Amino acid sequence: MIYSFKIKEDFILDLQNNTSYQETESVLNFFYELLSNRENLFYFDNRKIISNTKLSSGNNSAVIKELQILLSKHIKPAEKIHNIEVDFIFSNIKSKSNRQINFNTDDVIKKRTETSKKIKDLTPNKWLPQENIPTNQLKKNMEAMLKRVFKYSDKVYIVDAYLPDHLVDNIKNYVKGYENSFKFFSDLTSNIKSIEFYNGIKLNNLKKKNMTKIQIEERLKKFYKVFKNHKSPVFVKADKTKEHKTMYERMFITFIDEINIGIFTVERGLNILSSDNQTTEGRTIVKRDLDWSLAKLDIWQKNVEKSENFIFFNTSEIN
Repeated sequence: MIYSFKIKEDFILDLQNNTSYQETESVLNFFYELLSNRENLFYFDNRKIISNTKLSSGNNSAVIKELQILLSKHIKPAEKIHNIEVDFIFSNIKSKSNRQINFNTDDVIKKRTETSKKIKDLTPNKWLPQENIPTNQLKKNMEAMLKRVFKYSDKVYIVDAYLPDHLVDNIKNYVKGYENSFKFFSDLTSNIKSIEFYNGIKLNNLKKKNMTKIQIEERLKKFYKVFKNHKSPVFVKADKTKEHKTMYERMFITFIDEINIGIFTVERGLNILSSDNQTTEGRTIVKRDLDWSLAKLDIWQKNVEKSENFIFFNTSEIN
């Protein structure tokens, strides 16, 4: 869902000392294509490589300088993330981690098509239940995917406009599925600096069930107690408003250093686990493309950020 790469100094030195001008240009073009074609692949690193002037002097200096400028426009701050390990390393020195994929300069210059295809195949932008995976193993498979959604973020909005309505209806299996799912999210987001929750509520349904605002607030606080240590704000918006309509999609909105790095929509609700806590509910999770995400963030800022809350509390206040 979200993937990462970094470039080691020895890779740049090889471009400086052991490749022709045309080959170095080919490497530059490879990274232009990589960064423009893979919206879910990010360059995570400190700034040592892109600010090292010695690397852009000598042979092929103009092309290496252009590569440094390209990378500087796309760099994401590795120091903001807890214990990050990137997925792909461009280096002629083999990584010691078997979880990382290594590409050397020959892989880029002489095997460019194969390398591009391999990266594409290893960076899918959606998750859906696969028929070849046994039902009792889908949870673990989905967990690995959700770790990719969360691990590169220092702030996440978790949005489900219909969660409170299910708590009002109080259908046991539905509520239990939500409880299991949000406990799952709590465990996966324990290292994220900031988690915010956005929910909606149908006021007519509240009235129909003879439930007061105080009663549903208490039920929500009981539900969100699992996030007490996250110290998360919970915003609940009334239906038939601009803010409620903006929150229609159930989604995770992820940020790093106040920059959005992805919006992931989940069809039919965030109760992704069944009431037995072992199987999934067949949800499809998709990373939306950049244009869709920018449009959603724009309308979110206009309609949601400063809108009135029907209910508001912070999970740190829950007893």
